[in-house]
Amino acid sequence: MFAVIKQSVKKVRLAHLVRIVIYSTLLFSATVSLLTYAGIAATALIRRKREFLFPHKSLEPVEVDGQRLKIFNYGHATFKDMLESIDEAQETIFLETYILKSDIIGQRFKAHLIRKAQEGVKVYLAFDGFGSLLMPFGFRRWPKEVKVTVYGPLHSYLSFLWLGTYTRYHRKILVIDNKTAYLGGMNLGREYATTWRDTHCRIDGTKAQEIALAFVELWNKRHWLLVSRRIHLPFKANEEPDQQIYIRESKPSKVFGSFTIRDAYLEAFKQAKSHMLLTNPYFLPDEELCQAMHEALNRGVRIELIVPEKSNHTIVDLLARPVYDDLLKAGACIWLYQHTVIHSKTATFDGCLSTIGSANLDGRSQINHEINLFVISEEFAGRMEEMFRDDLKNCRAVWPEEFAHPSRMRQFCEFLARPIRKLV
Repeated sequence: MFAVIKQSVKKVRLAHLVRIVIYSTLLFSATVSLLTYAGIAATALIRRKREFLFPHKSLEPVEVDGQRLKIFNYGHATFKDMLESIDEAQETIFLETYILKSDIIGQRFKAHLIRKAQEGVKVYLAFDGFGSLLMPFGFRRWPKEVKVTVYGPLHSYLSFLWLGTYTRYHRKILVIDNKTAYLGGMNLGREYATTWRDTHCRIDGTKAQEIALAFVELWNKRHWLLVSRRIHLPFKANEEPDQQIYIRESKPSKVFGSFTIRDAYLEAFKQAKSHMLLTNPYFLPDEELCQAMHEALNRGVRIELIVPEKSNHTIVDLLARPVYDDLLKAGACIWLYQHTVIHSKTATFDGCLSTIGSANLDGRSQINHEINLFVISEEFAGRMEEMFRDDLKNCRAVWPEEFAHPSRMRQFCEFLARPIRKLV
């Protein structure tokens, strides 16, 4: 009898010990993930607060294939134009962003959206759960007339144990009545209005319908069980080949096919003949993209790259040094944007092909949901190159040996950070 009881006690103790080990491991993993993200976020908050008036020359709109395209390179002007478009909406408003701040800019957008919804316009708002993690609870309350959803919500720190948490919704989209659309790199907040240098594009024409389709595809996936919240659009994406304007996403899509933003960049690198002008805040291309850039340099293609002297993510600056050093040695020209954050994700190839969007050239943008506009037009590329030259006024050139001899401490930090490069 006592032997049976003793054996039962041992089993209970063993089961209890196993539970302790499992829960402790889960708690440790979640805590490490949370602290890592918190550290990156804290560093970003410290480094992004840089008040500085940077060059931002106004650019004239361009007509391409029946679409009117307007490039914005200053947040204040962009937000003013977006709010005016919202006020003119008659039927629908689709707004998706990574970060929606509760400051004066966020309050303005919220007030304008609520007013239009109460006038009878169908308003749909989506924002990312991690990007807008610090949004106050009071600001999260919206009237029932506005349909609001949070992509990838973080219910607790245990959410970091789910791999899907690390796929973020990084797109910045506004579509008005399926006729006017905006996309690019700008989040919604005061600092993005005047402090950060970023790029957005306005599209007036039928191409806005495809950006609406991109919004609706993710929205309906999020609400696949709630039929009443799904959106149905009476049109499809243009599937004709050889379009002058086309949309690409970071992942294979039912709307835009399997050809992704990364694929489009890789093809452009391989086909470039004379020059490519790139602006990217987090420049960590994978091996195949790096190889394609080196092959382009060997063909005599001139590569110029604008990156931040100091981005808002220290770990990216750390990991990017070897990439910069290799490109400099191969003959590329690298410019460091000074005094503030440059968040623009743009490129121009051979004075003909251009892209504006939310995708960085890093591993993180292949995991996240991103969207880019690609335009084949010499006139539009001319505007892009004009913007690039204007940005150079606030840049300094990198000397060939500047990244060649890092300190031993930096080399050690780079070694420690290397395993997470594809996730940064």
